[in-house]
Amino acid sequence: MRYFARDKLAGWANQAFLISVVCFSLAGCTKHEQAESFDVTDRLQGLWARDAAQVWAVGEEGSILHSADGGEHWRSQKSGAVEQLFSIWGSNSQLWAVGANGAILHSTDGGDRWQPQKSGTDRQLASVYAIGLQVWAVGEKGTILYSVNGGKDWQSKASGTKRQLYAVYATGSQVWAVGDDGTILRSADGGQKWQPQKSDEAVSLRAVYGSGSQVWVVGDSGTILHSVDGGEHWQLQTSGTVETLAALCGGETELWIVGTDGTILYSADGGQTWQPQVSGTAHHLLDVFSIGSQLWSVGYGGAILHSVDGGRNWQRQTAEGLPSG
Repeated sequence: MRYFARDKLAGWANQAFLISVVCFSLAGCTKHEQAESFDVTDRLQGLWARDAAQVWAVGEEGSILHSADGGEHWRSQKSGAVEQLFSIWGSNSQLWAVGANGAILHSTDGGDRWQPQKSGTDRQLASVYAIGLQVWAVGEKGTILYSVNGGKDWQSKASGTKRQLYAVYATGSQVWAVGDDGTILRSADGGQKWQPQKSDEAVSLRAVYGSGSQVWVVGDSGTILHSVDGGEHWQLQTSGTVETLAALCGGETELWIVGTDGTILYSADGGQTWQPQVSGTAHHLLDVFSIGSQLWSVGYGGAILHSVDGGRNWQRQTAEGLPSG
C-alpha cells in the first residue's frame, strides 16, 4: 500500500504511470519484481462480500467493482471519486469505502449509487469496519474516526500515536487497530477510548482479525501474532515465510492469510500450524475475504482470485477493463 495505506507494501509513490517492473524494498522482504506490464490503476486494494454471491472490490482512481454471482462476472460501479480507495466494508444493505485525502464513500443500495461523506480530515484512510450503524476508519498519523449513525457524522478519536494505522477490526464493544512499529491499539468501549497493547514486535503490522477472545495480527517479515485473551498477551506464531503478510480472514479455527508474491497461508487449527496454498499468481495479494468455504483475494495487476473449496484450489477471475493475466 504507497505513501501509506491499504497497499500495505511501503513504496507509496508511483501512482500514475505505466510500470513494467515494480521494485520496492519492504521491511523484512527482498526486492520484488513482476514481469508483466500493467497500469497501477489495475491495483485492487480492498474486498468485502455480503454473501456467496454479492462481492465488492476497490482500488485505484476510485475504482469499485461488483459481482452479483460470486465473482463469475464483475462490473464497474460509478463511485464519483478519483481518489485511491483502500478498503471497503458493509453492514446489511449499506457499504462504506475509504481512501486517499480522507475520502469516505457510502451506499445504501448495494453500490448502485455512492455518495461522499464528510470525514473531517484530509489524511489518508487505510481501513474501514462496520457493525450495524457503528463504523470505524483508521489511517495516516494515527487517525481514528468513529460514527454511530452510519457515517452521517464522524468523530475523531485520540489514538495516542502518530504512527500509520493500516487496519481496524471490531467485535461487540471490542475494537483493535494495528500499524507501524508493532503498534496494536485496543478499545473496550466501542472506540471511544484507546489503549496501546504490547506486541514486542517492531515491524509494521498490516491486518487484524478476531473470533471471540482470540485475536490474530499479521505483518511484515512473515509476522503472525496470536492472543487468546483479547490482546492482553501476544504470542508469535511460525508462518514459515518472510513475505509481507497483508490481510487475513477466517472463522473460529480455519484461517487464511495473503501477502506478497502471491503468498496464501492456511491454518485449520487456529494458527497453531500454517500451510502454504498455491495461488497460481506471483502478484502481491492485498486482501482476502471468506464466506464459508468460498474465498476471494485481490491485489496487484487487477488480480481477483476465487476458491470454492477452502483454498485448496484457486481460480483467476477477470473484471471488465482489467488484464486477465
